[in-house]
Amino acid sequence: MSASANASQRYIVRAARDASALMHFLDSLGAQTAIRLVDTIGPSAGPPHTAVVETDPATAEQLRRRTHDQLTIEPDQPLSLSD
Repeated sequence: MSASANASQRYIVRAARDASALMHFLDSLGAQTAIRLVDTIGPSAGPPHTAVVETDPATAEQLRRRTHDQLTIEPDQPLSLSD
């Protein structure tokens, strides 16, 4: 496997159905040393609806498979302005 395949990347994590799934995920991050919380996104008066995490692609794929019906996990893509 190449070094770039193991490099950490950013991922967007959202609850698929139940908003509490994201909170459970955030609470579990202390025990998951391979995943680093970068930021949370949401209203100032309430729980976040989105998390930005950093991890390697293999860990992201394992997380995606384990939580496929609870969380949506996708690579973070830069925003672009269209003409």
